[in-house]
Amino acid sequence: MKLINSGFGYSGCYNVNLVHKHSNLYVMDNHGAALWCWLQEINLSDRYNFIHIDTHYDTLAVNMEAWINSSKNKFKEPNIEDFFNLKHELSGEIYQTIRWDNYIPIFNEIYGDIIENYLFYTHRHGTTGINFCKKNKIQEFQPHTIFENLSYTILEDDYDFIFNLDIDYFFLKYNDRYFQVFSDESIDIIFDQIAEVYFANRLKVITVALSPDCCGGWENSLRIYNRLAERLKVEKMILE
Repeated sequence: MKLINSGFGYSGCYNVNLVHKHSNLYVMDNHGAALWCWLQEINLSDRYNFIHIDTHYDTLAVNMEAWINSSKNKFKEPNIEDFFNLKHELSGEIYQTIRWDNYIPIFNEIYGDIIENYLFYTHRHGTTGINFCKKNKIQEFQPHTIFENLSYTILEDDYDFIFNLDIDYFFLKYNDRYFQVFSDESIDIIFDQIAEVYFANRLKVITVALSPDCCGGWENSLRIYNRLAERLKVEKMILE
């Protein structure tokens, strides 16, 4: 199901051009839509763990009061267009509330009581670090450990997971060029583990950001994503 399908254009920190849904898997050009997607799938009376796999922390939390006050419905907007139309005022200017880097702190501020633990696999990019919730709820892992313990961590836990993956985790920018950090073979190890826990029904919702702006273009991000799509038995995305 194509919830948003505006083409393979530039999105930046505010716009989202693509949100495609396959059961409880949501694929988007950046994670700006992730919070809305989680709220379509989770039960607010249950408890979950949260995994974030991303080059960046995505934990900007500098204007929380203004952001939270912008939504009377606690961000459970009736449709995704209304979600992106949320606005707030700051220093006399009007801004879109949802960005690609503030959605996790907003979620935690309103719904954090249902999260048992936040697990972060990142390259530690981001100006604010992980300061949006109590430290005892956060586990931060070195990037290489994802190959060793991802499926084990999920399968051995008592709670199901909100799973948030950004394809830019597999890329590095150097001298204004993007390079693939991990080999295809090593990425397949991660994707095989994701498929294992997906088909074991341990992922309540999966949100995948393609992030072409942080991968060196759509060709790079789609090529990597389609390796995951093949393992999850969902339709691949073709650059048009």
